[in-house]
Amino acid sequence: MSSSAAWPPEKPRFQLQVRPAEVRDAAEVARIYLQATQDNLATFENFLATPQERERWVREHSEQYPLLVAELSNRILGWASLSPYHVRPRIDGIAELLIYIDRDYRRHGVGRELMRAIQSLARARGHFKLIGRFLAHNDAGRTLCRMTGWREVGVHQKHTPLEGRWYDVVLVEYLIPQNLK
Repeated sequence: MSSSAAWPPEKPRFQLQVRPAEVRDAAEVARIYLQATQDNLATFENFLATPQERERWVREHSEQYPLLVAELSNRILGWASLSPYHVRPRIDGIAELLIYIDRDYRRHGVGRELMRAIQSLARARGHFKLIGRFLAHNDAGRTLCRMTGWREVGVHQKHTPLEGRWYDVVLVEYLIPQNLK
């Protein structure tokens, strides 16, 4: 008796979905951000972002400055956003990146997928440069940036105090040559 089914059967493959964030994602975005503040890796803010505050923040993102989430089996594993770069005078075409990954899924490819998606959207939206800042001891963040075409611009030494200790902050940039005018 022959069978057309392969043996052993293939394991089901779960696909990470990167999509625009919705208001319903605000609590998970806040949860992941809280992890980042607790772990002292990516952010130098030390306040709690409530789900209500994150709902407002999710609504404020636009086509030009998107907020994406990475989802697997209805669980948010990370998020990335672009925001206007605030300098005087304001320079259109430069956006600041924030990217945060659930601590249980760091170094599993979630950051890489989010980064590729946000870089693609930035290119489509006409941005010519993305910039980012994070704590210098964040080795995973530095590796992610190198793997996705970012370059380290410099390090602010003793830039931010957290829990009574001073931390250095890495500055990174990603150029989008197609959009340089």
